[in-house]
Amino acid sequence: MALAGSASALPEPEQERALRTEQLQAAEKLLAEFPDNDDVVYLAGLVRDEQGDSDAAMKLWARSLELDATRADAHESLGYALLLRDDYEQAEKHLRAALAIDPALLGARVRLATAVSHQGRMREVISILGVTNSLSAEAHRLMGEAYQHLLEYENAKASYEAAIRLKPDFMEAYYGLSRTCGQLGDREWSRALLEKFSALKKASDDEGRSWRANFSPLRVAKKSVAQTHTDVGRVYLKQGRAREAEELWLKAAALDSSNTLCRLQLAVLYQQTRKDRDALRCYEEVANIDPTDGLVQLNLGRVSMRLNQTERAERAFKEVIKLEPKRPEGHSALAQLYLRTTRNLPQARELAQTAVALGPEAPNFVLLSRTCAANGDRASALAAIDKAIELEPTNEEYFQVRRMLLGNR
Repeated sequence: MALAGSASALPEPEQERALRTEQLQAAEKLLAEFPDNDDVVYLAGLVRDEQGDSDAAMKLWARSLELDATRADAHESLGYALLLRDDYEQAEKHLRAALAIDPALLGARVRLATAVSHQGRMREVISILGVTNSLSAEAHRLMGEAYQHLLEYENAKASYEAAIRLKPDFMEAYYGLSRTCGQLGDREWSRALLEKFSALKKASDDEGRSWRANFSPLRVAKKSVAQTHTDVGRVYLKQGRAREAEELWLKAAALDSSNTLCRLQLAVLYQQTRKDRDALRCYEEVANIDPTDGLVQLNLGRVSMRLNQTERAERAFKEVIKLEPKRPEGHSALAQLYLRTTRNLPQARELAQTAVALGPEAPNFVLLSRTCAANGDRASALAAIDKAIELEPTNEEYFQVRRMLLGNR
């Protein structure tokens, strides 16, 4: 798909400008259509921020909060923008508001700690970060820095070491740990850590020069515009305008070969509209981008089954089991495939038993009943369907299965 008409034939700087214009127009068109939709207003702010207009972005985020005061993301975006402007007091206000709405926002928590740190309130930094057990490397580094300022060197050392365990090439953490060990009197280890810091800094500087030499504004623009089209398409779908959503997601996929979200949204849309071959293509693309996503493999297998591509479905379901061995869905899906194709029936029963052990729910007991019956074990089939009925006593289909089993005696 050509981007922005014949824009792909233009020189790269002109392609970038054309894409940025397309990005802004997409957001402004959406905003003109839904000016009082807080999602749309917030998204317009993200686009303005992407284009370097932080003043306009902040006004739009503030407007989205007027429309919906519970938007933690808008508070976090405002807080981060203010943090970048060194307005630490106002940044703190918005970041605290974000965490009051959603305490699980780890990024907002680290940014709040940063804002408080810049105001010299080191004990508060520790209390902000100490309430969660899932700290990032940067959060541990901030705690180390706070402890260091408070002259609590053993705690500082432990925090810096935790940061390095999570991020072994964390240059700033090595520097802080070097200083802390020096303050604890371990001069030799401090020097070794400082040498490690120097080596990491040189490698970082070299990498930075290489990155700048190979930097492509067009490549960045393509990814950015693809994300905007993905987000705008999501809004259109929520408004019942699936055709426009599809067009934007196709544009996003053409612009960014690594954008999985637009492809997943296309896949779901195609499944809902029974365009299974298109859905399969999208799932295949996502699986190639991220082969570790078990849910993608599961959906890929299910679509393959609808297309009677049982060999492809079998590979997908086996991959689900490999990626998510402790979840029942892959086991049950593969058992159903073997039942449908009347092969590997003993294995189908084993898979159904595993599915029941991992997810003791009525549909899995029904599946176990069917696999037991397929293997000629009616007693076990009846026991399994009885368990399903016990779990869902109002499901008439389960009683029908039971009657069929009894009639086949």
